[in-house]
Amino acid sequence: MPEPEVAPESLRFARRWAAALRDADPAELESLVVALAREVRTGGDHAAERFAEFYRNCPIAVALTDRRGIISATNPAFLRLTGYSAESDPLGTPIADLGAADRDQAELRAALDDSTEVGARTRDHIEVSAADGDTRTVRLSTTTLPDDGDPVFMFEDTHELHLLQETFEHQSLHDSLTGLPNAAHLRSKLEAMVVTGGAERVALLLLDVDGFRVVNDGLGGGTADLVLRRVANALRSVFTDHQAFIARLFGDVFAVALRGELTPDVVVALTEATIEELAKPVYVDEGVGVGVSASVGIVLVDVPGADHAEAMRSAEVALHRAKELGKAQWVLFDPVSGKVARERYRLACAIAGALETGEMVVAYQPHVVLPDAGIVTSLNAALRWNHPELGRLRAEVFHPLADTTGMTVPLGRFLLAEALATTADWRARFGADAPMVCLTLPPRMAIDSDLVGIVTTELEQHGLEPRHLMLCADATSLLDERGDLIESIDRLAGLGVLFILTITGLPDLELVPALEVPAPAVMLTGPIVDALDVEKPPEWAKRNVRQLVERAEELGVKVGSYGVHSQEQAALLFDLGVVVGAGTFQPEHLTREDAEVWIGRAYPMG
Repeated sequence: MPEPEVAPESLRFARRWAAALRDADPAELESLVVALAREVRTGGDHAAERFAEFYRNCPIAVALTDRRGIISATNPAFLRLTGYSAESDPLGTPIADLGAADRDQAELRAALDDSTEVGARTRDHIEVSAADGDTRTVRLSTTTLPDDGDPVFMFEDTHELHLLQETFEHQSLHDSLTGLPNAAHLRSKLEAMVVTGGAERVALLLLDVDGFRVVNDGLGGGTADLVLRRVANALRSVFTDHQAFIARLFGDVFAVALRGELTPDVVVALTEATIEELAKPVYVDEGVGVGVSASVGIVLVDVPGADHAEAMRSAEVALHRAKELGKAQWVLFDPVSGKVARERYRLACAIAGALETGEMVVAYQPHVVLPDAGIVTSLNAALRWNHPELGRLRAEVFHPLADTTGMTVPLGRFLLAEALATTADWRARFGADAPMVCLTLPPRMAIDSDLVGIVTTELEQHGLEPRHLMLCADATSLLDERGDLIESIDRLAGLGVLFILTITGLPDLELVPALEVPAPAVMLTGPIVDALDVEKPPEWAKRNVRQLVERAEELGVKVGSYGVHSQEQAALLFDLGVVVGAGTFQPEHLTREDAEVWIGRAYPMG
């Protein structure tokens, strides 16, 4: 049967009062109902219609009785709560008969007596009978209408409220995508796992999906979500017989906590089974099979008595170490090496602040013509960190750490800006023939897609031409698949920037013709040079350098060397064909001002 048409003013009236009752606290219900009754009584010809429409829309179950407690009217919400129909509506029956048990009937009778008192009263946990023979747990509020004093019984279904509360609680502790517990839930669970029980162990595994960004960027967010659900299911599958607590912490990071008589072999076997399971492809649109790997950090702690926060930090350290080793690797936390690793990561976190506060400085070391070092060809600019506790740190100590915190490029930009500022100043003071400043690009900056833009911008800001800059990079950066250094070098060399390749032997040198690297010179470093820094250098070491120099001459490339520590080593390298040297046989100038004093002896003021 169609619903009767409702006048707009009646509908607005009903919605306004329904909203007011829906949002009201129990203590406010009496005043709202009284206000409603007064509005109805003064409503004129439309009062009955408006009151009926209110009843139809009111979200709270309402039953009106006379002063004896006989039900005289109910609204649709009451029928929905109790399961009665319009035909079986309990009109004409005592309100107390709704009580499911003697206690509940007594509460309803007491509520009827209390309704005559000033102020509404609320009763919790009353069981009322439903038409289906079941019961409903309700919260009851009572009051009376003005003038005639008829009681009003208002029932709220606390079972629904409880279900809603459970839903909110579940949502606050679980990840909506995978259905797994979230980070907050893991923390509370882990805390409970480590403080109670007998002599057992708790294992905590942290998993970071390798290359997840490639999946997200290449195949889209929908496929990425599918992969995350696949990871969750793989973890459930592997750990289903181990009563493990599995959680998604954030992004592509998951955790597994389990407790029992655990050994490293057992936990490692489960970890490797997980990595193997994740490698199985999941097929997405167009039949693309997506398989992933994960880096895993593992920690085992004895319980009871372990610190859950410390266990989490240890697992994080192990995970960082696993990621450094490459893809699909796991690392079991070791307290000794873990302490060292933790210090490294603490140092990594301080790099940004050090750059901000001026602890990062640039040191300069000359590249000189061998054998007598009488001519300075350039000065190598390198970062040093004046750490307040650890003293002066060389770049090779903190540059690898900067990669883990995304600070490599900011450090490289700072070094580039300082080197070009020095070049501009020395050209102004010592003339156009002043030595160039050379800087070695950190690997992560060398492969940056915006390297050309970074360099040209800094050149313009310092009023320099590209030919005033000398850049160095190693062979590893040339071959790094994450970027295209060759393309950047070609573009910079086309502008006039001088590029020097750092090599460790003949195979690196062969990259010059193989990749058409525009490098007019190379700098030797590593064991091939160190082998000559002894009293009687072995013949094989001298032969290796000589062969490399001969091949460089065929390519039209000059050869220099880092790691020159003595005049004797410098003389030997010169005899083997090396023309430029740098190392501790010449002073490392800690500041630009110190270097200027030394340079000024060879270059008159411009």
